[in-house]
Amino acid sequence: MSATPSSVNLPTTASDLTPSDPTRIGPYRLVSRLGSGGMGVVYAAQDQLGELVAVKLIHAEYAADPEFRARFTREVDLLRQVGGACAVPLLAADTDAERPWLVTPLVRGLTLSAYMRKHGALDERLLLGLAAGVAEALAQIHAAGVIHRDLKPANIVLSPEGPRVLDFGVARAVDQTALTRTGAVMGSPGWISPDHYQGRPASTADDVFAWGALVSYAATGRPPFGSGDPAAVAHRVISGEPDTAGFTGPLADLAARALSKEAEDRPTAMELVNGVIAVGNPGRAIAPLPDASSAGGAMAALVDNNWTGVQTAPERAFTVAPEKGSGAGRRVLRLVGAGAAALVVLAGLGFGGVAVARNWDALPVAAWFEDAPDQSAEEGEAGEEGDTRRPGPVGEEPTEDAPPSEDPSASPSDEPSESEEADADDADGGGGTTTAMATVGSGVSAGGERPSGDHVVAFRPEGGSARYALLDGADVTCAWSFCQSQGGGVANGASGTVASSPRALTGYVNSGGRTIEAQVTYTTAEDGTITITRLVEQHRTSGSGTPPW
Repeated sequence: MSATPSSVNLPTTASDLTPSDPTRIGPYRLVSRLGSGGMGVVYAAQDQLGELVAVKLIHAEYAADPEFRARFTREVDLLRQVGGACAVPLLAADTDAERPWLVTPLVRGLTLSAYMRKHGALDERLLLGLAAGVAEALAQIHAAGVIHRDLKPANIVLSPEGPRVLDFGVARAVDQTALTRTGAVMGSPGWISPDHYQGRPASTADDVFAWGALVSYAATGRPPFGSGDPAAVAHRVISGEPDTAGFTGPLADLAARALSKEAEDRPTAMELVNGVIAVGNPGRAIAPLPDASSAGGAMAALVDNNWTGVQTAPERAFTVAPEKGSGAGRRVLRLVGAGAAALVVLAGLGFGGVAVARNWDALPVAAWFEDAPDQSAEEGEAGEEGDTRRPGPVGEEPTEDAPPSEDPSASPSDEPSESEEADADDADGGGGTTTAMATVGSGVSAGGERPSGDHVVAFRPEGGSARYALLDGADVTCAWSFCQSQGGGVANGASGTVASSPRALTGYVNSGGRTIEAQVTYTTAEDGTITITRLVEQHRTSGSGTPPW
């Protein structure tokens, strides 16, 4: 995996470490940044044998929350049992570190969404392999007592070896903490089940619904419930029928069952496994597999027989700088309290998720990392020969503003480009107050160092570069997005009137690639720290002029 002893090949979307990054996290030597977002930073790193891994480091504001830590630890313990062929495994974690972190393999490939934007809908064989691999991963996760909670195209990587399911496991730790703080509903629009939107408790049937939506999307190139305003998508999920035109046959019938409005009408993950095996072996009588422990080998063989022509995304060499001695200048994030014995070696883990509250119209998503597209990651991807189902162009996914991850790393990314970082570095040098319209939220690829504070957001003022800003103590007024339970709702483009708080705002916009439009007043200190003192949301709709519920 190393180009030379002093360099490694990594995705072209990776970037160099910044001066504020540590050089080590536990025993892992950091090489580059793979991405960052509302919940943490993802690094490419080398383990003690020189193998490449992805290290995911939680932001300090969550690390300081005792409730988050307790939930995080319980979730990690629960995931000891997860195995199988297609769920990305956890290699190590330290829940007692000053800032908790965990490690997964570095998965090489494009996400399903990125792959389809390049190649169109999957051909019949790849579609069967995708359906098999994701069903097997869900069976393994559910058998361990875990719900994925955020299954969507950005969390499926098409590696040369088969599909890999990312971002499961710590969902409850992340999302229940956010739910406690904000009272908001969280989830990814278009991939959330109807019962989940309606406030029913999360269940494995939610993941099965998302499987049906994923398979239909991969078969047709269209999100089955369309795209656009999340509330409009939610309404279609609850009341409308999925758009699966052109997708027919036994696999389509299985996906249609998975998309049933009522949870009790959907198959279980193991029934998906056995159903996909039957689709892949027409005319043969095959005894159903009894449980998840027997599914891995059978589904791996099915994937292998159908997975052809998938290549990694473009890569480039990154220099691995020689380590310095243990002097004062060496930035090492050390294990705290637990020491080396605190490393928890598990079979499977990732990030992501969905949490539920009472009203369906408070919208998505609690995900660890969402990114903006990177065309360079797609341009080098080889095309498929003999595609029989390519309606093109592939429909946009129903995210709020930012498209899903194309980062071929172990996790979706919100990493800014080098030019954006340079713009941020050249931004206001200090002093003065500015008022401007701005896009605010995790869907903005912010450059520069993320300041410490209880409430931090990314924002991009009109005509300016994207940066991070402190929101502590700001005067916040909501139009609709993060105050739906308070009756927020105004005409398209109008200013909000509902008094809110920095906590409610950050609880909404720091999840799942969300953004809002707002008029912001901010100051820039001499050290470059930006503080937003006033924010007034400007309402947006899907074009109807009123909130689309």
